[in-house]
Amino acid sequence: MQRRSLLRSQVVAAWKQTINVRYASCLINSERGLQAYFCAALLEQFDNLSRRIFIEPRLSQAGVKGSRYPDVVICHSEQIIGVVELKYQPRGRPTYEKDLNTLRWIAENHEQIKVSNDRYFGPPAKARVFSLAPDAVLCWAGVYKGAQENVSQFVPTELKARFLGLHALTSQDGAEIACNFRSSR
Repeated sequence: MQRRSLLRSQVVAAWKQTINVRYASCLINSERGLQAYFCAALLEQFDNLSRRIFIEPRLSQAGVKGSRYPDVVICHSEQIIGVVELKYQPRGRPTYEKDLNTLRWIAENHEQIKVSNDRYFGPPAKARVFSLAPDAVLCWAGVYKGAQENVSQFVPTELKARFLGLHALTSQDGAEIACNFRSSR
């Protein structure tokens, strides 16, 4: 059984809209652009739901050195319910080792993950501590050229039930986009 099926379907729908509408309209030309349009599409999917999206937040564990900066973190109430790592290489092959290491780190340090936005300048905001939901969706989504990568083969067994792999395969001339949206389990 798939975990967090509503969130999974919303992430897939947002990805399809981002690729089929925004990328196909030549509006995305960088990973930042992909991130912006993907988050906008996610917000549309979350229309009446109480969800919060953090873009490149600093994730750290209380009292432990080291932090990570995933591309998108989705929270509901006091829990992180989704983490998305994006890769934009429409003219080349994707790299995903760093992204998968980030997802693995998040899963391994799930007890108390602090999400903060250090770049905010204004009235002090209290840092919020979010725990990772046991069924949180951990997603890798990439735009790249060539045959579909089997990213899930590099996902540790204990994360496979949570993992969602999304792919947008570009053609050499850029005119046609073959999108393959499937869960990598």
